[in-house]
Amino acid sequence: MTIVLSVNQLQKVYEGKVPYQALKDINFKLKKGEFVAIMGPSGSGKSTLLQVISTIDSPTWVSVLIDGKNPHQMVKEELASFRRRELGFIFQDFNLIHTLTVEENIMLPLSLEGVPANEITKRTREVARYLGIEALLPKRTFEISGGQAQRVAIARAVAHQPSLILADEPTGNLDSKATKDVMNLLKTLNKEMDSTILMVTHDAYVASMCHRVLFIKDGRIYQEIVAGDHESEFYQRILDMLTFLGGDHGDVNANRL
Repeated sequence: MTIVLSVNQLQKVYEGKVPYQALKDINFKLKKGEFVAIMGPSGSGKSTLLQVISTIDSPTWVSVLIDGKNPHQMVKEELASFRRRELGFIFQDFNLIHTLTVEENIMLPLSLEGVPANEITKRTREVARYLGIEALLPKRTFEISGGQAQRVAIARAVAHQPSLILADEPTGNLDSKATKDVMNLLKTLNKEMDSTILMVTHDAYVASMCHRVLFIKDGRIYQEIVAGDHESEFYQRILDMLTFLGGDHGDVNANRL
């Protein structure tokens, strides 16, 4: 099985009068087609980890390989191109450009990478049809709901067929119905398109839809839980670990399962 992401001995120290080590010897791998969640208490380092992997932040010491390449060793122009080709980003607040239409938002990363115009249109229409947002293409982003906006953000993230999708609290601003819709969509992308997804979340229900969960405590990977045959049992094991760690549970309504 192809290894899409390999993290070895990742460390992150914030310098200052009193240096603070946010990440300590993080080691894990993601295989192609895996859907993995990262959880932990506030301040545990989960968001910092995602920022380092995404190259938004730089590590103090690390070997991060994405599709066999280390982006932290690239020069600025090479890194920018690498991020546009190999990474797809999904954010809690959607990060859509309100002056553009839905269609133009989806097209943007393809345009920046120099994809031919006819190919951009083709890919945009295909992903919009697949995600059920064709009717939204001419609309401005302020004319659509939060759940629809996250669907658009997902379309933008996958239109260029990235090696790795990084999702930072993708359901954090959504109600329970929109959360379920978005997570079912991500599961479908993972299953049908073999997308590899690494997601930070505080919500046990959201994490229970992944293949495995990595729990971070005090900057280290403390525990890993792998899904079994029963989603409700996986959900309960996640809740138990969050209770033990003192993390947020999200919405713990078991009826969502």
